[in-house]
Amino acid sequence: MRGYQILIATAHFMSGRYDEALSWAERSLRPDPNYAFPWRIVAASHALAGHGAEAKAACARVRELEPLLRLSNFRDVTGPYRPADLTRLEEGLRKAGLPE
Repeated sequence: MRGYQILIATAHFMSGRYDEALSWAERSLRPDPNYAFPWRIVAASHALAGHGAEAKAACARVRELEPLLRLSNFRDVTGPYRPADLTRLEEGLRKAGLPE
């Protein structure tokens, strides 16, 4: 079930529906809050929705779970998305505080 929830969250994120993306990403974390990928969606969604404090907190969790993740290596460790979608996700993570 979790796999479907994060796919739905990602689809909402890529469509610019950040509140819906947050809802679905948070659902996908319920069984395992250490599942790293949904935290990326949570952080980027909060950032692009203008929720600065929440974005920073979620990004801190991303950094705990993926300490080597940086914007500079993000595309190397992220699935095959359209370039515009990757750019949107990077933008959100940058605003959330992921280091270059």
